[in-house]
Amino acid sequence: MIKIRNEAEEDYKIVEEITRKAFYNIHVPGCGEHYLVHIMRQHEDFIPELDFVIELDGRVIGNIMYTKSKLVDEAGMEKEILTFGPVCILPEYQRMNYGKQLMEYSFEQAVALGYDVIVIFGSPANYVGRGFKSSKRYNICTKDGKFPAAMMAK
Repeated sequence: MIKIRNEAEEDYKIVEEITRKAFYNIHVPGCGEHYLVHIMRQHEDFIPELDFVIELDGRVIGNIMYTKSKLVDEAGMEKEILTFGPVCILPEYQRMNYGKQLMEYSFEQAVALGYDVIVIFGSPANYVGRGFKSSKRYNICTKDGKFPAAMMAK
C-alpha cells in the first residue's frame, strides 16, 4: 500500500539515509546530497508544505523537497517560482514508478498552493516524461548564461 504524506521530524534521519543511498557514487565518489537535505530544512526558502515522503507498506522509501526561487528578467522584474530536489527513492525501489508518483503528487500540491512554474537542474532526460521542457525553449538561463535543465509552467 502506497501513502504519500508530509515529512515529519521523526522521518529526518531515515530520509537523510535514503538520500545518501540513492545518490552514493552516482555523480562523484561518495555524495553530499544527504547533507543538503539536512541543512535545507532550516533554510528560509525551504517549503515544509511541499516536503513529502512516500511510504510502501508503512516504510518510508523516498522523499522530495522544494525551495522557493525566483526568475528575474532583463528589466529586473521578478517572479517567484519553485525548484525541487533532491528527489530520491531507495535504490531497491527505483524504476518502479514510486518517484513518478511522488513527483506528480507534489506537482499537484504545488499548483494548489498557487505556484505555476517549477525549474529543476539535472538531466532533461529524467524529467521530460513528467511534462518538463528545456529552459532554452523559454530563453531562461542563470546569470552566467547556463540553462537549467528543464522547467514546467502550468
